[in-house]
Amino acid sequence: MDVQAFAAGLDALFDGDPAQGRPVDPRFEEVAARVTGFTTPAELAVLHSAVGHLPDDEAYLEVGTYKGRSVCGALLDGTERRVVAVENFQEFGMAGAQARQELFDNVEALPSVAPDFRLVDGDCYRVLRDPDAVGSPVGVYFFDGAHTWLAHYLALGVVEHLLADEALVLVDDATWPVVRRATMAYVGRHRGWDVVRAFDAESDHDPRWANGLLLLRFRRPHGAARRIHPDVRAVLAVQRFVVGPAYAAAWKVVPKSELLVRLGKRFYGTRSHRVASR
Repeated sequence: MDVQAFAAGLDALFDGDPAQGRPVDPRFEEVAARVTGFTTPAELAVLHSAVGHLPDDEAYLEVGTYKGRSVCGALLDGTERRVVAVENFQEFGMAGAQARQELFDNVEALPSVAPDFRLVDGDCYRVLRDPDAVGSPVGVYFFDGAHTWLAHYLALGVVEHLLADEALVLVDDATWPVVRRATMAYVGRHRGWDVVRAFDAESDHDPRWANGLLLLRFRRPHGAARRIHPDVRAVLAVQRFVVGPAYAAAWKVVPKSELLVRLGKRFYGTRSHRVASR
């Protein structure tokens, strides 16, 4: 993935200042109106452009798909590239089966469906440890999974061995302090990572950039092995044996109401899950 070429075309996606989040292409507004979700039209425009820059032999991977708004925006014109979405529907309780079906219905309603689209229903931290999880080097990776420090540190840690030698990584909700801290902690501790651009939200659930979008570039250092780093394996153990089971148990007792789930996603957490006042 030529991240520099992608970044050079970002401003042209928008009418005026990109911070205002007005895509030139009106179809992203239409996708947001048609498909339930939280990704804004501006974010959809960025994802769509990223997929358009993928080389023939690289894949698009996203974690946290819900009913497929982000996938639909990314694949609006279709693609011959491999596309893998990972979602366990855990946060949606009994609404998970419905969300899964709506996801496929929404993707199939696209004018040109990607022929190599695959949904993996499972825990991303387990799924992505497998070196064959995607089947092609990942040139574009979008993470919109759980928003804790551990989750976002692992979001980069478990995918690095799957990335192409140069890859674009997009982190959603990145204006939230907990997300930014975890992401930058990983970037600061591991070689090959740098920030391309940050689209920061001015308030929580900003209609332009939601809770922010951070764009990273990964370039594999010369001679570096494709592996999961030792510090990541240590964090994975905490996630697997402590945090993950506790999180799963908590969601089992949440009332199985999609409205309550949406409200929970909107209002849960502390200051770490809120955009600071500007």
